Amino acid sequence: MIARTARKPVLASAAAPATSVPAKGTLHTLAGGVETVWQVPDEVPVSLQFNSTAYAVMMATPADFEDFAVGFAIAEGIVARAAGIARVLVLPAEQGYAVDLSVAEENLNRGRMARRSLEGRTGCGLCGITEIADAIRMPGRALPAVPLRPRAVARAYEELPRHQPMSRVNRTVHAAAWCSVDGEIILSREDVGRHNALDKLIGAMAREGRGAANGFVLMSSRCSFELVQKCAIAGIGALATVSAPTALALSLARGAGLKLAALSSRGVMIFDED
Repeated sequence: MIARTARKPVLASAAAPATSVPAKGTLHTLAGGVETVWQVPDEVPVSLQFNSTAYAVMMATPADFEDFAVGFAIAEGIVARAAGIARVLVLPAEQGYAVDLSVAEENLNRGRMARRSLEGRTGCGLCGITEIADAIRMPGRALPAVPLRPRAVARAYEELPRHQPMSRVNRTVHAAAWCSVDGEIILSREDVGRHNALDKLIGAMAREGRGAANGFVLMSSRCSFELVQKCAIAGIGALATVSAPTALALSLARGAGLKLAALSSRGVMIFDED
């Protein structure tokens, strides 16, 4: 088990700033301008460290830091499972936060620790990667054969807004949800970055001891290749997104045996596996 603080997400508290900040402006309508205050999502630099050695700096929404760090480590293949992480420590740092994972050397996959020379920007899954070979890294093991039923995916899409508390306030952040094969949403996480939201979800699942064999991931974003890669490395067998996959994402998913679905104006698209 990972030694950690309470499971409660890190939200507006002494540990982190609020996830949304007010922004005043003028809302222009056909009837004229109206002074309005919107809530916009906050994002801060988060330094991810292994045994107090900096590995990457990611821009992320200041919530669920521990889930984020654990999920990032698993989805990047740096650790195989949450049990390999002894402790997660969240500390305020200059203009942001540092999250330090304590991992015994025998539990660190040094071969997966690609060198990063830049910060990881919110919308990018590759920032800081210095070698092309480090960009695409898929697992060799078989993924669970998960049934991806159109009706279940449609049900999860319909339920998703009720599991997006941040989005209800600021209408900006992405969501990643873990769903049963019947389309019931069991767990969800949000972040301004789609891959950050997925990392947080993977970390939350790992910390709660949830297996990935009996469900699928639903995301509010487009299906980019890094989402496919993270799901495959985490042992997730099916992924549904709002937008269609890129050609690379579809190719990688087919090669890994990862089932994909996307939302269409006429229904749910389930992509052929080959």
